[in-house]
Amino acid sequence: MTDKEFKRLKRSDLIYIIYEYQKKQEELMKENEELREKLKEKEMRISNAGSLAEVAAKLNGLFEAAQQTADDYLSQLENTASAEAEKKAEAIIREAEKKAREIISGAEKGSLSDINDD
Repeated sequence: MTDKEFKRLKRSDLIYIIYEYQKKQEELMKENEELREKLKEKEMRISNAGSLAEVAAKLNGLFEAAQQTADDYLSQLENTASAEAEKKAEAIIREAEKKAREIISGAEKGSLSDINDD
């Protein structure tokens, strides 16, 4: 509307126009506030996404360290079990050799006594 058209309007029409403009302004202010809230939420999500990525990276490092520790522990157990098995095997072999010598010695004595009896 031009200035001339506004001048020709009645007071009640002008009040109505002002009222409508105020309603529109309130709606726009409310919409503006809602959009600001949405923007804040999105900014927080973006900020948290960065934080979550950092946490995930740290957790990956933690899991890798835990896996390495578990692998080292299992390796030590295998080495210990292997060493113990070797010691047991050596003891069994020594015992078997001892018994074999006893058997051979007993057999030789038995053979000698058979020869002496003749």
